[in-house]
Amino acid sequence: MSSLSNQSTTFNAITSAKEATGRRDYSNPFAKKQFLVVDCVPEMQRAMSMTLQSFGAEKVEYAGKASDALVKLMRYDFDVVLCDYDLGGGSDGLYLYEEAKERNLLKQSCVFMIVSGERRAAKVLSAAELAPDGYLLKPFTGEELAKRLEVAMRRRDAFKVVDEALMSHDYMAAIEACGKKISERNEFSLDFMKLKGSLSMKIGDYDSAHNLYQQVLKIKEIPWAKVGMAKSMAGLKKVEPAIALFQQVIVENDRVMEAYDWLAKLYQDNHDLDKAQQTLKRATELSPATIRRHQALGQVAEENGDMEQAKKAYTTTLELSKASWHRSPAHYATLARTQLANSEKTEAAKTLASLRRDYKHNPEGEWMADVVDSTIQSHSGNKAAAEKLLRSAEERMPQLTKLKDSDRLEFARACYGQGQHDMGDKVASGLVRNNHDNEELLQKLSTMFDQVGRGDAGRELIASNVQGIVDLNNQAVREAQSGDHDKAIALFQKALQEMPENVQLMLNLVNAIIAQCHRQGWHESNIKHAHELLQRVREMAPTNNKFQKLLQAWRSLIDQHQKREFLL
Repeated sequence: MSSLSNQSTTFNAITSAKEATGRRDYSNPFAKKQFLVVDCVPEMQRAMSMTLQSFGAEKVEYAGKASDALVKLMRYDFDVVLCDYDLGGGSDGLYLYEEAKERNLLKQSCVFMIVSGERRAAKVLSAAELAPDGYLLKPFTGEELAKRLEVAMRRRDAFKVVDEALMSHDYMAAIEACGKKISERNEFSLDFMKLKGSLSMKIGDYDSAHNLYQQVLKIKEIPWAKVGMAKSMAGLKKVEPAIALFQQVIVENDRVMEAYDWLAKLYQDNHDLDKAQQTLKRATELSPATIRRHQALGQVAEENGDMEQAKKAYTTTLELSKASWHRSPAHYATLARTQLANSEKTEAAKTLASLRRDYKHNPEGEWMADVVDSTIQSHSGNKAAAEKLLRSAEERMPQLTKLKDSDRLEFARACYGQGQHDMGDKVASGLVRNNHDNEELLQKLSTMFDQVGRGDAGRELIASNVQGIVDLNNQAVREAQSGDHDKAIALFQKALQEMPENVQLMLNLVNAIIAQCHRQGWHESNIKHAHELLQRVREMAPTNNKFQKLLQAWRSLIDQHQKREFLL
């Protein structure tokens, strides 16, 4: 473990000299805990180190910026994270907390506390639905920190019952554990209600989330419960009430950033693009370091025809993402495309050069560079060179296993932009067939078709491909319901050969195999295949509601046959 024990001249700036001297006379609650201190100022790191050491903390790691902290969180199993609110470069501790939560890098029993010299931070942190364990305003004493940590650790220790389930993405088991704790009606019942609500939202169980937030708000009008209620309404397609509640939340506290994100998405889905753009622009001004928000602003502005704003947002997205986990070749492609739309060929060429330099020897990056290059060549009138680059990219696509849907969408857009409609249709059809139940992606495809002047043809392509998957799925389900599980399994297996990324088909095949085993007995090769599919889905879509429910049935089957080697 790293150690920072040098005397700091700023020690008294955040702590007092009155440290507890008798703490080690009793069982030290801090000795075995693993700490992470995140602060961009080295002197503050040293000051915090001395404070922690003064009351017996022995295992401490340090990070100077959010990206370094994420690396440490991947490497170590921390019990306590003390993070400064202002991490420099526009980044803040709440962003780090949400990013770590999204990446499943924090066990539920880990204490995450924000340290801040600004009172406005307290208002932000207390309102967030997925708020950290509190905030500590500078200056503070070591005694005060120790007391706050003891309380937070005792509270977080209660969450150890869900640690294992959450770290393995078994959200249904975690929700069940929360329900049991809530029924005990102890001092942590409200905390478990908060967790249960957020987990229900995570797996798309909006009815359960809505009912829970309703219960909380009857007890007390807590800001995180209001945000959760608005989100559950949005999930239930109660658009107008959700919009009104998000607006109310922002009026009461204009720093609840997730309210802006959800509100903008609802405006966008309602085709009120001006309001969606204004909402996201305001949010990026208040919180300038969130990559996904700038990207969303770029997409809305582009859909709204404001190519200048789209270019600015995509420029910021690229700049912020270069040193982050969100780094992607697609960011260069979207920026170059909007630069060309603004008649900035020279700037687009510079973006292409950066893409080739930054992703040299990376197959997916080099592939995307050729796609961008083809668009630039087409805009310059070099049709033959553009087509050659596009054809080469098409040929290499099947070998590139790390391509994302966003990459394929950019390729399809380039094809349509250059009049290569058959090539574009082939890629777009593949996207639909592998994601026929992904409303967000289908909406992006529909928007793209409108932008390239193929709105009606594109919607027909989407509808026909979705219907094809639905018909196939229904046929296999009918076979399973009639008791012919072998035929149903064969149909799903054949479909998956054509659509290997379709999560819904994977889950339906697993379901058919489970039903077959219950009816006909253990089938080793089918079970092995189902196990592999469940592992893939856990990597691709761990919050999928059907996946979460199938996990319960799967574990019951494995326990019944005592084949623990197939447990997930």
